[in-house]
Amino acid sequence: MEKNNDFYDQVYKAGGHKRMYAKHYRHSPYLQLWEKSLHILKGMKDPKIIDIGCGVGQYANLLFDHELLDYKGIDFSDEAIRLAKMTNNLYEDKFEVDDAYTSSIYDDDYNTAILFEVLEHLQEDLRVLSKIKVGTHVILSVPNFDTVSHVRYFTGEEDVNKRYGELIAFQEIYTFPLAGSSKLFLAHGIKN
Repeated sequence: MEKNNDFYDQVYKAGGHKRMYAKHYRHSPYLQLWEKSLHILKGMKDPKIIDIGCGVGQYANLLFDHELLDYKGIDFSDEAIRLAKMTNNLYEDKFEVDDAYTSSIYDDDYNTAILFEVLEHLQEDLRVLSKIKVGTHVILSVPNFDTVSHVRYFTGEEDVNKRYGELIAFQEIYTFPLAGSSKLFLAHGIKN
């Protein structure tokens, strides 16, 4: 069942698994995946990024360090946004508490949507993806494992395509190992 923002406020206050949300992005278990997405972004012409479920701003910090500044991140956790603004104090105006289901961010001027470790938490993930403008580059990641906050998880790259392929014309899907048998799938495509 989908968790509310209070649940995530507590997770972010506690720092997450092995305090990963308190670490610099260089020490994140997601770094390899983030670096691959950065490579994708750098191959694009002038990415204008919206980050749905930006969390504590670690990925944004990586983007800013690489001069990708046309960015706006939202998260419905007050604590996540507070930490994102602290982590990125020169760019705190780029973060906002907002709800992925009701946000007006989808009406902004953007050509790229990032959804890292978000869709598996949302009961109505397809509704959120459908709000993204047609022709937008979509870069998303989802896991192959279940946790208390996951509504779903994916057994392989084909599962990702099966769930989201009608909304996104995927150009590539990559698999990134985590600890043990846990994996993340990184997918890049164009919104239909």
